[in-house]
Amino acid sequence: MKGAALAVLLLLWSTSLAGADHLSQVYERSTLEYWGQRYVRSTTKILDEVIWPALFTEERARLGRKKPVLEFPYFGEGETRHQPLAFYVPANRASIVFPIFSLKFLDDLCTAYAWLQVNGYSVETVSEYTAILKYGTPSAGGFPPPLKALGIPEHALDDPKVDELALGHFVTARTFLLLHEMGHIMQDRQGRQARTYAEAVRNEEEADTFAAAVMRRTPLPPIGILIFFMVDAHWSGFPASGRDTHPLSGARVRALADHLDNPSLAKQLRALGQLLDDPEIRAGLVATGKAGDLMALAPRRPGELPRRRGGTRPANQEVLFDGVYHGKFVQFLDPAPMSIEFVLKRQGDGVTGSYSFGLGIGSIDGKVVGNKLHFRWEWANNQGRGILEGRNDGSVVGTWGYHRAESGAGTWSGQRHP
Repeated sequence: MKGAALAVLLLLWSTSLAGADHLSQVYERSTLEYWGQRYVRSTTKILDEVIWPALFTEERARLGRKKPVLEFPYFGEGETRHQPLAFYVPANRASIVFPIFSLKFLDDLCTAYAWLQVNGYSVETVSEYTAILKYGTPSAGGFPPPLKALGIPEHALDDPKVDELALGHFVTARTFLLLHEMGHIMQDRQGRQARTYAEAVRNEEEADTFAAAVMRRTPLPPIGILIFFMVDAHWSGFPASGRDTHPLSGARVRALADHLDNPSLAKQLRALGQLLDDPEIRAGLVATGKAGDLMALAPRRPGELPRRRGGTRPANQEVLFDGVYHGKFVQFLDPAPMSIEFVLKRQGDGVTGSYSFGLGIGSIDGKVVGNKLHFRWEWANNQGRGILEGRNDGSVVGTWGYHRAESGAGTWSGQRHP
């Protein structure tokens, strides 16, 4: 870097934050200024001391025998401004853009991921939070930053295990991303800019392969890239289309796994690749985002259903259809029962509530007639009706259907939880 690159840095830093979309409200300007200076130094150090010495002579030649200029604006330009993880090579420039916002966001996600891992919690909430950023509606004050939203303790990095793991994720993710973008610079110098979707897919996979190959020459396995892909999946089209400049698919992630010499990481990437190409899983992620329930991102154990942080849930044992119910959910197209939790609030004959079976949070509203609740449900872009019958022991059983039908799609059952 140095010299000209530093001038670029100072010029970009003078750019106002005015006009940014709702993501600009996640962090205060002073936060980006404070961390930005550190990210510039540490990211440049990765390029100078880790990546450049590991390159072969012919690879340096393909880069023009000089290190790429690193640019550090607050936010990405154009459409990348709407993406929290925007790392890219600008058109007609042999430079790499690493926005300060994106670096801070990735840093926080790595800390959250590490703390959840070390303490035995599910890491799914990291993905759910970014789904809310993509599909949810921000409040007047905007979305909270990752660590606050995910319930991560303020002094999480005081734990040496968390600190070491978080740093490992963040350093290796940046190393891989720098190398990936350097792969694109090589493609551009060879006149191989993508003009079709198929060419874009090829270029992405080749850049991934180049990054993985160089990282094998370093002591750094790209463990942090798992977090990047898990989060970036929300901003990639599904199914992918020709409009995607950096198409992300399950096939791309699985292809990368084949080039890694870390069996555990390769296994996790293949599992993520399968999820990325599963329409039902993607629909569940959209449902999570549209529900926008940030209070349901409280840390939870693997397999545990979402619980609202600090929430006082109704648990009135005397009133039918009022309380927290744990039970089973079955859909006839896939008869394997799934765990479900629904929270009902009754006022007179009216009932409102929510439910979760691990893929987002749906809503319920209905009316009690005798010992039966006739209700409407919504989840993602789906909706329908259902009926639950209350029993003397506090349990409920019933059916559900699509659109105006109260049955025909599956069954619900649940026991009131004390």
